[in-house]
Amino acid sequence: MNLKKLSISLAAAGLLAIGSSAQAATYQFGQLLSGGGPASIHFADLDINDLGGGEWSFTLYNIDLSAFGSSAFIGSMAVDGTEPSSVTTVPGGGVADVDLNPGGGPGGDFDFRYVFGKGSDKLVDGESVSWNAFGLGSVLPVDGQLALHVQGTSYSPDSAWYITPVPEPETYAMLLAGLGLLGFSLRNKKA
Repeated sequence: MNLKKLSISLAAAGLLAIGSSAQAATYQFGQLLSGGGPASIHFADLDINDLGGGEWSFTLYNIDLSAFGSSAFIGSMAVDGTEPSSVTTVPGGGVADVDLNPGGGPGGDFDFRYVFGKGSDKLVDGESVSWNAFGLGSVLPVDGQLALHVQGTSYSPDSAWYITPVPEPETYAMLLAGLGLLGFSLRNKKA
């Protein structure tokens, strides 16, 4: 395969990756925003998929709360963004119900919360939960717009809010440098 075909293939793959990322995303939680707990720990993942027509599916999984103590649980996820018109819980997860609660979240910077269970129905270590949300439109949250509330921890205070890490400026610089090199190689091949 010559360099021109390779460059075209790489460009096409990049466009496919960018296009597909607009329809699905995986978020990794672990950067402490407020409260008591480790400053940086990967303890949960969230997959979000666009089902079309403003309906999105959510799955919170890989929940490892062992670093927070045996009584720890995830009580809610605060969202800075569009509040859905309704939510349905997918049966078989760690909690019976995922509900909406207006407002809340750390510092009052979030618009609403998904609440995981009530009373003794708690999302604990090793469990997962899935739900569908309706009326959200077509925009995925960006890093930092979602925050998980870990409660009942062995730290003081006994709860903490964690967000998905916001990419460092170096990450963006590396992406731009790679795209620049790709463009430079394409330009040189044309000449």
